[in-house]
Amino acid sequence: MKFSTRTSYALRALICLAKSGSQSMSLAAIAKSERLPVKYLEAIFADLKKARVVVSSHGMRGGYKLAKKPGALSVLTVVKILEKPGQMFYCLSARGKKYCRNSCHCSVKKVVEKLNRTINQTLGKVKLQELVKN
Repeated sequence: MKFSTRTSYALRALICLAKSGSQSMSLAAIAKSERLPVKYLEAIFADLKKARVVVSSHGMRGGYKLAKKPGALSVLTVVKILEKPGQMFYCLSARGKKYCRNSCHCSVKKVVEKLNRTINQTLGKVKLQELVKN
């Protein structure tokens, strides 16, 4: 798992949508509000729409809005949608052997596995609603 600018920008945009309530917002309005590149948001929102995190509507008052309530959307969900599958640590990756002579069977792996579980649990508990309040 990674937490790239792609995920960071997505979370910022989703927070913006959450703050707008049930009103649709155009990507241009979100980009302006959050000072993000519209083209980058287009690619991000294509993935979010495909994953049913957001819905879009056309027309004069069209745009995007959240498909779920902010309290039902976790940070972990967004990360999993936008980042390529994989592990945060080489030891846990299927390609870990490429980076580690011990083929990732050393005693450090136990610590890394625990850390990875903790990170996933924490991100799974943090909901978009909490980020809106901050």
